[in-house]
Amino acid sequence: MRLEELFRYRSGWMGFAILWIMFFHCGATVENPVLRIFKQLGYGGVDLFVFASGIGCQYSLDKNSEPLAFLRRRAERLLPTWWIFLFVWQLLRDQQGLELPPQSLLGNFFCIQAFVDWHFCFNWYISALPVLYLLAPYFHSLINRNVSPKRFLIAEFGLLALTAAFINNDYLVLMTRLPIFFAGFYCAAIAKHGALFNRASAIVLFGATVLGASVLIFCLRTYPELTLSIYGVWWYPFLLITPGLCFGFSLLLNRLPLINKLLSAIGGLSFEIYLVHILLFNIILHSKLQLQNWYWFALLPIILIGSLALRGIKNFVVKGFCR
Repeated sequence: MRLEELFRYRSGWMGFAILWIMFFHCGATVENPVLRIFKQLGYGGVDLFVFASGIGCQYSLDKNSEPLAFLRRRAERLLPTWWIFLFVWQLLRDQQGLELPPQSLLGNFFCIQAFVDWHFCFNWYISALPVLYLLAPYFHSLINRNVSPKRFLIAEFGLLALTAAFINNDYLVLMTRLPIFFAGFYCAAIAKHGALFNRASAIVLFGATVLGASVLIFCLRTYPELTLSIYGVWWYPFLLITPGLCFGFSLLLNRLPLINKLLSAIGGLSFEIYLVHILLFNIILHSKLQLQNWYWFALLPIILIGSLALRGIKNFVVKGFCR
């Protein structure tokens, strides 16, 4: 099978990833030990997003490698939704008596608040997006000069070495995702050159996934959460886990077309779902409501409806400005 064929299921990856992230963020109590670990590792959905985004950015820049044009396309895709949502978020904060300093409102508006004052940031991932997209043209240029495995590994180790400067720093959660983002570029580049997903590559990637997951689960059981956070142990293993997990998921979705359609539809709304679910969950946590498990899962239709509404409002506003 050609590697490029597996990328057709990227929307399905994203659908699964956002559901996994929601499961991680929700306050449901999980008794089953396997499901408890699965929930505890739900932040790994971000790594699936970042890997898929690296693939998408490589393809986008292959069509038009002009950095400003690329950044404009990304801004036009995400910023209208974010700004509309930010307006709603600010109104709700005012209702709750949670004032946001004017400079923090501007920081969130320009998606840089995490680098100004983490406390008033909606979520760190919003500020991570400009960093990833600013690096994307450079990663694309670097990969296109030479797609050899040796050059890729040297660059990966360089990015990993860079993260050492952020040990015991809030920004480590972002920096540990850069190697995964870069890996997406590399996979897209070798796929373009006809790379195959054969038995040997499957064994290597799935072996790496098992190794990464085993190391992570061992560390979860052995070390306190603060240690895992300080040294990035939460995030580093997903560099091994993510590619094999995504490609294995593609093979599964290839056999489950209805599940693929459902997850792809959810994946197409992933940015809106990400915003709406964090807002709703934060409201519940702020109100100190103690919800039973089934309430948390019953929130999924509400989140989907809110996400569709946000998409509809964005489309309406953008069409109004384009007239």
